[in-house]
Amino acid sequence: MDTGEERIGLGAAAAILGRTQGVVRRYVEEGRLNAQETPEGGHSFVLSDVEALARELGAEDAEDEVFEGEVMGDEGESGSRLPAVPFERYERLLQRGQDYKTRLEERNRQVEEIRAERDAARVEMDRLWSEIERLNLVEFQRELQERTISTLEEEKSRLETERENLNRQHVELVEEKSSLVEERTRLEAELKILKSRGFFARLFGG
Repeated sequence: MDTGEERIGLGAAAAILGRTQGVVRRYVEEGRLNAQETPEGGHSFVLSDVEALARELGAEDAEDEVFEGEVMGDEGESGSRLPAVPFERYERLLQRGQDYKTRLEERNRQVEEIRAERDAARVEMDRLWSEIERLNLVEFQRELQERTISTLEEEKSRLETERENLNRQHVELVEEKSSLVEERTRLEAELKILKSRGFFARLFGG
């Protein structure tokens, strides 16, 4: 169950513990370190658990260290030798503590770098998703524009066809009107002739 704690992978855990990945897997099998299996078949660890085990291993390494050549104390006034003073042991313990501190700081730095890389990856993923959404919107706008242009072109073509039809009908009407005017003129001329003939027939008794 995810408790919201920072989790790291097998490689990062091995780096913090100063052990190989195989040894870390053995710790998991022995129950010294809790792990969750990832969908890819790897291991996922809680960072605080790994750091706690690192401190425990550091203490064990210090206890298991064998020190030799302790410096014996000087003889006292009574002739008895003073207790041995393990100066070399103290110095070596101090050096091991300093080495452990240095390694822990280096591992913490590596963990911080991993966190920074993870955060940067998340930011990049958010940016990419925003870009994808923007591109999808641009594509939709482009398709809408193309459909609009296509519709306008179809409407323009239809209007041009109607205009051509109207122009053709106008020409036909003009021609028909001209024919009617010519026919009217001809009929009026014939009527005029007929009227003139009737006048002369009545005049001369024809």
